Amino acid sequence: MQMAGQSFDVIVIGAGFGGSSCAGLLARKGLEVLLVEKNAQAGGKAMSLSKNGFTYTAWVVIGAPVEGNLYQVVLDELEVSDLAKLAITETQGSIYKTTAGKYQLLPSMPAGQTDPNVIFEWLEIEEAQRGGALQFFAEMTLMPPEQVQPLSGVTFQQWLSGKDVPRSLYAFLVSLCCDGMFMVPVDSLDAAEAITSLQQMFTRGGGVFCEGGFGRVAEAYCEAVRRNGGTVLMGTRTEKILVEGGRVTGVQTKKGTFEAPIVISNAGIQPTALKLVGEEHFDKSYANYVRELVPSYSLLGYRYFLSAPVTDRPYGVVFSDDSPWSLERFNLAREGKASREGVLYYEVPANYDPNAAPEGKQMLMTGSYCPPDPELSQDETQAWADAGEETLFGAFPEIESLIEAKELYTTRNVSNATRDSVVPGAGGETIGLGQIAGQCGELKPSIKAPIGGLFYVGCDAGGTGVGTQQAIESGMAVAEAVHRHHHLRRAMR
Repeated sequence: MQMAGQSFDVIVIGAGFGGSSCAGLLARKGLEVLLVEKNAQAGGKAMSLSKNGFTYTAWVVIGAPVEGNLYQVVLDELEVSDLAKLAITETQGSIYKTTAGKYQLLPSMPAGQTDPNVIFEWLEIEEAQRGGALQFFAEMTLMPPEQVQPLSGVTFQQWLSGKDVPRSLYAFLVSLCCDGMFMVPVDSLDAAEAITSLQQMFTRGGGVFCEGGFGRVAEAYCEAVRRNGGTVLMGTRTEKILVEGGRVTGVQTKKGTFEAPIVISNAGIQPTALKLVGEEHFDKSYANYVRELVPSYSLLGYRYFLSAPVTDRPYGVVFSDDSPWSLERFNLAREGKASREGVLYYEVPANYDPNAAPEGKQMLMTGSYCPPDPELSQDETQAWADAGEETLFGAFPEIESLIEAKELYTTRNVSNATRDSVVPGAGGETIGLGQIAGQCGELKPSIKAPIGGLFYVGCDAGGTGVGTQQAIESGMAVAEAVHRHHHLRRAMR
């Protein structure tokens, strides 16, 4: 057990995917690392849970690309691949509610492969429209980076509006992006971010998960910290980042004060700057800039523990032509009201992990969008949950009779597991900062704060893509930057 007052080269706050990967990489590079996590487990929203013979990730998680997923890249670099076994799912299970009200399951396609003609058939796109749909699909998936990046600052809706896209295909793409991955409305989502992630999904495959829940990956990264001489303090909340003379000097925690010339925060840019550091240490314009950053929306939903399986698909999105993030639905969300015709994301761990459920049983977990406010009232929370359940029972009507137990997770649970609420209406966001036009690309917050030795890691700064994959990319970038910073400081002494 480390005693308060000990000095380190770097302190990392938070063992989510950004913080744990960054800490592991820095320890591997020879720095003396302290990783401090407020929860008893690593992984943040993606921590692994177990109950009555079921194992699962705490919240629904979009699987990583089949080719070149960063989970495995960092596991290999840290030499802890034996601690987290990734699973490639054979196919997704998106369900389209046709204009006639029929629920149609996406036909099975080999893992890592996409046949647009299969998608067009499933979405009931008329033959006369398929040529144009195929041309659009090819343009989107094959667009080179030098053409994608200039679209940062353009909304996904603006980009799509100039294309001849059949309504059902539009609904599918928007549902995947806005409700399944980014959790921001189509009229705000950054087009470059959306196109990049869709390219990864359709050309590199999607659906890499982890046996035992994604938390196993973050736990492996934490073990890499220990194996390389670092220290991991779980169940230890950071109360303050200490600053003297415009530079960080360490952190104050529930277990005492620890010193370091470099602090990396995975607690979110707003909680870090406005609470852990305190806005009095920043220029007023920077504090205002941080305060006005826009969070993503959140997820809430149920974990259903079922007496028998209802599907052989590992994950999917349930949607209709009327369920994408329309302005009407978005305005309802702004008012805290649930839309009855929504999009539902679902995940079934036992369909990619044979040990995730007792024999003959299944756990199905759902997520539907909602405002990121952790103070949603019980009535508001229930309205959002009921809307998601209505969508689920439409797609899987047999579920209702098979439920042995169910658990509701809410925005308050999200906030408690990840970031404190320091800005009204925020704290329960699923992705972190919203990947909206004006907050991405060159306009995304810098990984380096305007205080000496303070860095941000995770989905709020650095990295592209979405969710845990984005967080790990940030962890890799911040580890490299901090390693250079550390050696520069030593050379200047």
